Amino acid sequence: MAVKLESVSAEAFAPFGSVIEFPKDFEDIFYIVETDPQNPWRVAVFRYRNKEIQTIECHPTSKETFEPLEGVTVLLVAEHDTPDDFRAFILDKPICLKKGVWHQTLSLTDEAVVKITENLEVESVFHELANPVSVYLM
Repeated sequence: MAVKLESVSAEAFAPFGSVIEFPKDFEDIFYIVETDPQNPWRVAVFRYRNKEIQTIECHPTSKETFEPLEGVTVLLVAEHDTPDDFRAFILDKPICLKKGVWHQTLSLTDEAVVKITENLEVESVFHELANPVSVYLM
């Protein structure tokens, strides 16, 4: 039996689930794609254009995934006790952050998008860096 192949679109896939993308003409930078009231988690997409940061954040009670979807992302991370001692990674694979890890994203392209999965309710703590941080390729 031959089966017709279809392109994934929000409309075509609606009977089966959700497409993990921003809706057309959605202007905000964070869009929650899915939640489940029976299980306290959410799936979202995060869009950014920043080339420089001044703050990093952590979530003391939630792990968090970052899964690259579009563009080139740099993920800055630091252990909980040393927020100013960060490392920078090109996000070329999906990752899951431990609870309390300091993090921030920067885009090496005009715009980048990552998929995020995390607790439904997320506590965010912010740390102001002494100087702005930007990244570059060597």
